[in-house]
Amino acid sequence: MSSHADLFATAPRQVAARGTDLRPAVLTPVEWIVVGSGAGLSGGLLMALPLVVWDWMRSAHLAFELPTATAAWLFGLDHFSHRAYHAWPLVIGISVLCLYWIASGIAFTGLADRVYHAVTLGTSVIAGAAWGFVSFVFFWYMVLPIARGGAPFRATAAAPGLFVAPNWVWILAFTVFGIATGIAYAALRPRR
Repeated sequence: MSSHADLFATAPRQVAARGTDLRPAVLTPVEWIVVGSGAGLSGGLLMALPLVVWDWMRSAHLAFELPTATAAWLFGLDHFSHRAYHAWPLVIGISVLCLYWIASGIAFTGLADRVYHAVTLGTSVIAGAAWGFVSFVFFWYMVLPIARGGAPFRATAAAPGLFVAPNWVWILAFTVFGIATGIAYAALRPRR
């Protein structure tokens, strides 16, 4: 009959003999970029959905104000309008948003893969929901105040009528962004 000490002494040798490791395999750098880019773009496109729908349903707003607001935040409020689209703010805004979503997806993938070892759908969704909250706080309170107090993304004292959507729509959008990024990460992560 063996004692508990004998079992604990032989368990690591048995695992080594079987060649199995209980830790999940980490992504290679190329997989990290590919999975992160895909997860970020997927989450970002779904993030835009509540914003576009809210703007589309309001007669005083245009459906694609999100990309034009991005260009206006970077280059000045004269590039933002509730009445007409301008071609180059749309192109620049979509490009900047895609780069932001890709960078966010790569950062999420790094944390989910290397720090939290999220390999199942459940852990990926939970990590994604937390990522959505962190992304909202970072975007809303750190990035937006850099220029024009956040206008035209949110209503400000300087431009109270120039905003894309109210705060609750942004909170919903970032929640969708985080959860969708987590789901896309779990779907795109290679199985080993």
